Amino acid sequence: MTIRSRLTALKSQAGALPAQPATTEIPTLRNRLAHVRAERVQGLPTRSSQRMSEAELASSIGGKLIGDGLIRIERTIHLSEPVGNTAFDGLRKPALLPGETDPLPAVYLDTETTGLSGGSGTLAFLVGFAYVSGEEIKLTQLIITRFAAESELLSLLQQLLPHGHRLVSYNGKSFDVPLLVSRFRMQGLRSEFADVEHLDLLHPVRRLFSKCWDDCRLTTAEKKLLGFQRTDDLPGAEAPEAWFSFLRAGDGRKLIKVIEHNRQDILSLTAIHNTIANAVTNPLQHGVDIHGLSRWVLESDEERALHLLRSHKENMCDDGKRLLAHLSRRSERWEEALPLWEDLANKGCVESIERLAKYHEHISKNLETALHYCDRLPGSTTDRHRRNRILGKLSGASLARF
Repeated sequence: MTIRSRLTALKSQAGALPAQPATTEIPTLRNRLAHVRAERVQGLPTRSSQRMSEAELASSIGGKLIGDGLIRIERTIHLSEPVGNTAFDGLRKPALLPGETDPLPAVYLDTETTGLSGGSGTLAFLVGFAYVSGEEIKLTQLIITRFAAESELLSLLQQLLPHGHRLVSYNGKSFDVPLLVSRFRMQGLRSEFADVEHLDLLHPVRRLFSKCWDDCRLTTAEKKLLGFQRTDDLPGAEAPEAWFSFLRAGDGRKLIKVIEHNRQDILSLTAIHNTIANAVTNPLQHGVDIHGLSRWVLESDEERALHLLRSHKENMCDDGKRLLAHLSRRSERWEEALPLWEDLANKGCVESIERLAKYHEHISKNLETALHYCDRLPGSTTDRHRRNRILGKLSGASLARF
């Protein structure tokens, strides 16, 4: 008898309630519990047959169990195979980006981790990398199925990465590589990651497309640059729980999808790298932001940046026009800078109005025009000094005529 039943019986005996047959809550509770499916209880598999051993996981993903809790997967992709509408053919020669003169072979790297915020408690349970060898892409993935295997994964990763290559990643400078360097230190292992040249493709993508796209995530770059959209893909944010599900319950269903997600990330990196190099050469074909590209090129080649800006002057954004006017002023190409400043000044660009005031005061000596533009400035202390100076010059010129 439950407490509620006993209370009801006592009240009936005291005359507080009419006598009622005692009811038990136990069958009701059992009925309710019977409707709770076992698989809804986190960490408990629905059937023992769904538990995967490490060897079974390795077999299902085409890998080999090469140590206690360490699986190695190796695949080869021919350069003629495409990703979306983009083939890997261009990878036969290392891609060159602005400022690069010596082509370096690349090793493309991506990790899946136990958390997305980093910190000392986060480790990489899956590390994948790929590089071009002849007519093929050699892709390797190392995955651990227990915490104790991390040291072996890191040691093997250090051995397998090709020497003389630079790392290429997507947001790897901010996340993947610092995390790996930290894990090497925590395991007491020496790492060369911090000293290897590193190209993070997120930064070139932002330079070229941040004003053109809604965001610069890898999946967006895949759609925009490669014409590729993933199907049945497990989001990277779900990777930690997929790994822990295998550790707790041997459930490898989602972990298999994480491995495929990682593989696709790496292949997309290789294709995006090559496509960005093509976009630099053919910006209109890829919808590149000319201003962003010109600023990038300007860091190493001013003449090339000038040529790029002039070639797209008619369809260029205002930021690009400002940059072209700035470069023209530096080389005293006033006939090129003036129309740009005037166009921008008509749109209310304060910088261009100030440039025109300075030009007409000091270069053309047209003080009336200089005063006209000065009067359109916001009226800061510097603006007032400039206006008084121009007025003084105008007064002196008037006195000189009499």
